[in-house]
Amino acid sequence: MKKAFLAIGFLLLCAALVVGQTQKPVTLKMLYYSPELADQYNDMARVYNTQTGNTLDITVLQADFVTVLRAKLNSGDIPDVFMSSAYADNRTYKDYCYDMTDEDFIKLIEPTALLGVTVNGRVTGYPFLVQSHSFIYNKKVFADAGIKALPKTLREYEAVCQKLQAKGIQPFATGYKEWWVLPQTAWQVLAPIKDSYGGDYATFVEKLNNGSLKFKNIKEMGDVFNLLDLIKKYGGPKPMESDFNDQCSLLATGKVGMIHQGNWAEDTIRKTNPSIEIGYLLGPVGNAAAKAGIMFDSNQTIRIAKDGKNVQAALAWLRWLTTSEYGKAWVPDKIKQLSPIIGAKAATAQLAQATVSLLAAKTPNYSWYYQRFPTGTEQSLGIILQGYCAGQTNRQQALAALDASYTKIANAAAE
Repeated sequence: MKKAFLAIGFLLLCAALVVGQTQKPVTLKMLYYSPELADQYNDMARVYNTQTGNTLDITVLQADFVTVLRAKLNSGDIPDVFMSSAYADNRTYKDYCYDMTDEDFIKLIEPTALLGVTVNGRVTGYPFLVQSHSFIYNKKVFADAGIKALPKTLREYEAVCQKLQAKGIQPFATGYKEWWVLPQTAWQVLAPIKDSYGGDYATFVEKLNNGSLKFKNIKEMGDVFNLLDLIKKYGGPKPMESDFNDQCSLLATGKVGMIHQGNWAEDTIRKTNPSIEIGYLLGPVGNAAAKAGIMFDSNQTIRIAKDGKNVQAALAWLRWLTTSEYGKAWVPDKIKQLSPIIGAKAATAQLAQATVSLLAAKTPNYSWYYQRFPTGTEQSLGIILQGYCAGQTNRQQALAALDASYTKIANAAAE
């Protein structure tokens, strides 16, 4: 009998130890970008810790994000959760990503939001934002300048610039100090190029990748340079010193009329001027007014390291983010952008509402096709465009540099 009691006691002790192990708080290491969302990330981490006891240790970077992430992956210091873009990054990080296809919470995500993270029918990441970008304008500034017809073409944009300048208002804050602003601005001009390839961005990008198409052979690149020149011409005395915060501050205070940014900028803008009224202008594609539109996609992707020590804890966090009341409201209420969760509440932010209205009106909208370019091209090509805007190269030199850089990165990715 004594032995039986001892055996039962031993089993109970083992069970207690197992329960204690499963309930032990977990710290998830996370590597994110978009520092403008740092407050929102931290608020989510705080609530998750309060509700579960688990800690989200979030590092937020921007310009050097890719460099740091690659260094961590190569050294084996892999974060439990990391962010990346969609499309080309599916291939770049395929050896590190947990396959989420069969997770229950994935069924709660809008199917269109999963397109950018799906490869051969398998879901490689979690799309947590649906975003848009184009030119953002200050409605009061435009009204005070007597601008009623919103521009859609390069000629119309220049006419608007002249009206603003005549009223003593600087038309643009360039953002040219930030390399990532340049490709977003530039590649929007090329968005309708899919029409030249049967409506297929994949074919367009494949031709760039295999070298059968070069930037120097894309006639629309002239309009890219024309737009960048226009922004610089009307972008103030020091266009290369203007960064994201400068753009948001000057627009919020009414010192400039327009900036090229996305709906992620609204919160920063409204921190300076909570009562500002802003909206989207359609991005010009040369002087083809009917093709002017906005860029719209789900690109920011959360990935779980498949060989990490905390895979199940990371999945539990994503399940909470998708199903809890706080999690479902996090994007529309805190980040104030569009959520990919089916049935999520609509965001009340002005740019989110403007996006929904433009889509409902069947305004041209284009996917972030440039995220199909090989990983690494965004920064490399952005820096080359930065050099052009700084006057370091002319158009021919910039095109040659774009082709050389793209070819080098594409060839390396193909190996």
